[in-house]
Parts: sequence; C-alpha cells; structure tokens
Amino acid sequence: MFSKRRSATAILAAVFTFPTFGADSSVWSNLGGLRQGDRIGIIQSDQKRIEGRFESFGESNISLRSDQLVTVQKDNVVRVYRRPRTHRAIRALIGGGVGVLAGALLTGTAGDRFRNEGQDVPAAAWIAGGAGLGAGIGAATGGGYRTVYQRRP
Repeated sequence: MFSKRRSATAILAAVFTFPTFGADSSVWSNLGGLRQGDRIGIIQSDQKRIEGRFESFGESNISLRSDQLVTVQKDNVVRVYRRPRTHRAIRALIGGGVGVLAGALLTGTAGDRFRNEGQDVPAAAWIAGGAGLGAGIGAATGGGYRTVYQRRP
C-alpha cells in the first residue's frame, strides 16, 4: 500500500510539474496570452525598464500604457514579464490570518488532547505558531514575476 501511494504521489507531481518546463519563453507570439490591461514590464536592449498596462502587440512591436502610450520595437525588447497581482506583504497578511484560524482550530482539537495527557501547550503558542507559519508560506508562494517573452542570446 505504501509503495502505491508513493508511486501515485510521484506521478501526480510529474504531471503538474512538466507543463511549467514546456513553456518556451523565446516565442514572440506568447504575448498573445496577455489581456489588455495586464500589468507588465519590458526590459529593453539598453537595459531601460518600462512598466505599465498591456495594450497590444504586433509582429514588430508591443504597446503599453504607463503615463502615456509607449510602443517598443521588437528588436529593442530583451524581456517581457507579467508583474504580480498582489504584493508579498499582502500575501503574508492573508497567510497570517489563515494561520491564526488554523492555530485556533488546533488549540481546540490537538490542544485539548495534549492537555488531557498532561502536556499543556498554551493556546497563544498554537495561534502564534500558526500565524507565523501562515505568514511565511503566504510570503513565499504565489505572485512573482513571470517571464512571457525573452529574446534568445
């Protein structure tokens, strides 16, 4: 039974991981996956960075709106990336809130069991531990900059 579970876990991990390796970021047509208004950034060949909202792209250029409409020629684009929707601090706060709820739940369940066996773990320890763990996981996961297009060297 144990080996079947381990095999199933390995297969599921492979199935969910392989699509991320298959994405070829050197294809200009990947920009077609962007929607108008998506938050993007462009790094140009002179190492200048432009960030704004995606407007459109064509065979030879990409347009975005920062303060005004900016069009960059494809030859000058080194990398196009999608900016995260939420900031790391917001994700940490959400994760901390979920951790507090999980800590309160553990206080009522596992905490009672430990108290019955003579090992009293304070409720504050469960809640603070859950908040810290949740905030750490929230800050470390999700969001992040995703490369949509990157010119081959």
